Amino acid sequence: MKKKMVAAAFGVAFSAASHAQSSVTLYGILDSGITYVSNQKGHSVVFEDSGINQPSRWGLTGAEDLGGGLKAIFTLESGILLNNGAARVAGEMFSRISTVGLSSKWGKLTLGRQYDFMSDMLLPDSSAAQFAGDYAFHFRDIDRIAGESVNNSVKLVSNPIAGVTVGAMYGFSNQAGAFGGTAGAPRYKSFGITYDSGSAFVIDAAYTDANGTIASAAEAAMQGTAVRNMGIGARYRLGSVLLFGNYTNNKVSGMPAVGSETVSVLEGGFNWRFTPSIYSGLGYIYNHYPIAQISQIATAIHYLFSKRTDVSLNVNFAHSNSDKQVAGLFQVVDPYTNQGYSTSRNQLAVSVGFRTKF
Repeated sequence: MKKKMVAAAFGVAFSAASHAQSSVTLYGILDSGITYVSNQKGHSVVFEDSGINQPSRWGLTGAEDLGGGLKAIFTLESGILLNNGAARVAGEMFSRISTVGLSSKWGKLTLGRQYDFMSDMLLPDSSAAQFAGDYAFHFRDIDRIAGESVNNSVKLVSNPIAGVTVGAMYGFSNQAGAFGGTAGAPRYKSFGITYDSGSAFVIDAAYTDANGTIASAAEAAMQGTAVRNMGIGARYRLGSVLLFGNYTNNKVSGMPAVGSETVSVLEGGFNWRFTPSIYSGLGYIYNHYPIAQISQIATAIHYLFSKRTDVSLNVNFAHSNSDKQVAGLFQVVDPYTNQGYSTSRNQLAVSVGFRTKF
């Protein structure tokens, strides 16, 4: 009897120790609401929307302690359309992230499908992330800040040293005879660096180069075969006000008519927290294309019921200064089909959103 009790006690202790060394967390964001668009394909439209402030998603992340400060880590994250329950990207179960790797006191190494550093580093310096939601990303997501996953990638990110974090990524084409990338199987290189003062100031820089078709939504829309993005961003806090901005320079090559185009984007704005439960912001984005310049104005106000749940009123407006380019807000214009433009030089989206996180 005593042996059985000791064995049982040992088994419980061993199980508890095992659980203490390993963890799996379920997390997600559920975001939905109603959006009005002034002109989409020549008509105004009101629709139930999914992902107004952030794309809806659910995911699993886990870690196992391997000893000596080393851990095995993984993340599986799926994008969903909350209004109909469908996968955000048809046919892809974990369309956002699917990675496995190692972490230590020096940083982490991950392999799989994950985001490059244009999004990792510069997203926090944007109106879209600070308050305005998905419709405030730059025209066509020309600079990848909205987040476009890279398949077959290896990514190394350091832990901060004196406030500095650096990272590098390589995405394989996975095609025999096309190591440098080819049609439908691009090769990626990406680098990033961030300096965080630990109090009021953060500065970020990133670079991504991709060779091969369907390397990004913008490259596909512009019918290119290669794309290069680089940018810099910053944030500075003054009490309850956060100032932010970013600049990106982007080149799409291999276009059938013009060969290549260079597009620059400049953005600036502020986020003002009036009270612990209310914040608002205003941002301006200038997209400089060779044939036209697209201006965007983004604003929103949020009320927080709790740290995890809020409601918002979001207003995003795009204006083209040329008849050669009609207006289009990101996500109103589907990034995968390149459909949904206004038939005029203006497009307005007004949304009422509800978001909860778990």
